[in-house]
Amino acid sequence: MTSLKPTRTVGSQSLATSLTHPGPAPCSPTSFAAATAIALIAGLFAAFFTAVGSAAVLAQEAQERVPGTALPLEDRETPPPRYDFSTNVTGDWFGARTWLAERGVTIRGGYAMEFMANPVGGREQGESYVHNVLLEGNFDLDRLLGVPGTTFRIAGSQRTGNSLSREDIGNAISVQQLYGGGQRVRLVQAQFITSLLEDRVNLAYGRLAATDDFLTSPLFCQFITNGICGQPPSPFFNLPDGITAYPTAVWGARAKVKPTAQTHVQLGVYDGDVPQRNDAGEDNNKHGTNLTFGDNGALILGEVGYSPEQALFRLPGHYKLGGYYHTGDFRNVAEDADGGNPFVTGLDGDRFTGNSGVYLLLDQTVYREADSRSQGLTLFYVFVYSPDDEHNTIPYYTSGGMIYEGLIPSRPNDKTAFGVHNAWFSDALSDARADAGLERQDTETTLELNHQFQITPALYLRPAIQYVITPNGQDDIDNAFVVGFEASIIF
Repeated sequence: MTSLKPTRTVGSQSLATSLTHPGPAPCSPTSFAAATAIALIAGLFAAFFTAVGSAAVLAQEAQERVPGTALPLEDRETPPPRYDFSTNVTGDWFGARTWLAERGVTIRGGYAMEFMANPVGGREQGESYVHNVLLEGNFDLDRLLGVPGTTFRIAGSQRTGNSLSREDIGNAISVQQLYGGGQRVRLVQAQFITSLLEDRVNLAYGRLAATDDFLTSPLFCQFITNGICGQPPSPFFNLPDGITAYPTAVWGARAKVKPTAQTHVQLGVYDGDVPQRNDAGEDNNKHGTNLTFGDNGALILGEVGYSPEQALFRLPGHYKLGGYYHTGDFRNVAEDADGGNPFVTGLDGDRFTGNSGVYLLLDQTVYREADSRSQGLTLFYVFVYSPDDEHNTIPYYTSGGMIYEGLIPSRPNDKTAFGVHNAWFSDALSDARADAGLERQDTETTLELNHQFQITPALYLRPAIQYVITPNGQDDIDNAFVVGFEASIIF
């Protein structure tokens, strides 16, 4: 996800209208398009249930993904990976990858893409393709140089494509998580990771993305919408240019301590000026290779977590409480420097120093199928609160949903997910827009239903449907029905 910024274009938002009619009605072109889109996605689901059923035996236990990439999260306790064509489509490179891994060098790569379209609703109808290509190298400095417990990681990405939300729908929270951070080649990270005391203390320092460690969960990228995948997006509206997520990174350091096996405390400090804009407002860090420090303060995040193996129903859960504070300067969303309405005067908002927020992340497995460590139903909930609605575009943000692994008996490694996210825009912002004769901004809501076909451990396809209610919080933008899919390959 990128550092999304609030816009001041004439836009919209409000509560949902009903998806159903009280009685039969003539079939309009809009309803026909919706029916056609629903039929197409239903057909796609059915076709893949049939077509890839025979590949189920190749799909090992599905792995959680690094946000915004096609790569699985690493398990530090796992020995060097064994490469074959089912887990990596380029195989072992005639033994070279295993040879390198045994000597402390692992190379990973992946390609992920999304095609989404809105046949109904939004400002206009359209479609969009986006992709992300990632290449990452991990160097075990203990094996290579004798530096104990330390790994150096460097990664780069290439992105391309246009945003369906920005170009056609007009909503605030992107329906495509692979869009953002600049659709270009860039350095994603260059960091050292040091593990101490049998990983009870874990340090990361170098070029980091804050939300690799904070405001995130491996469950989130079971969705395509950027309102869930990666991290909740409201801090990116409230701290424009001040917080990082894949594929952007800045200088930073993070320390994580595990007082017990089931608890953790972590603190991170990051450069607070991501793009390091010049006087003309141009991004001076487009490719992530500007290695200087910015001049807009620092971002500080803290988090405590509890991850019991046997929580409710004697099943695993994860509970995190965190907060952030940015020491830099930002702009008032409803009042300019002269005390006027910025939507009337066209002036920038009044400058203020320091902004903050708190967050709560919860997930709980509520059902586990017999003789399985992963199949079953997991619920999750997210709440982010940024208290001052004159300083924050989205003071309240929440999301939640459910993920079922192995819902279809013949496809035990597939995952079915349903989620919803809700963004409440600032009352002060909405009032200022109304006073300027613009449409008010109230609440934007998106629902997503998807099913991930785990064809092999290295390949999945995830058809999805989304419904965006009051895009951008404005009543003058029609609710949008979105249909499409995400696919990824691990090289």
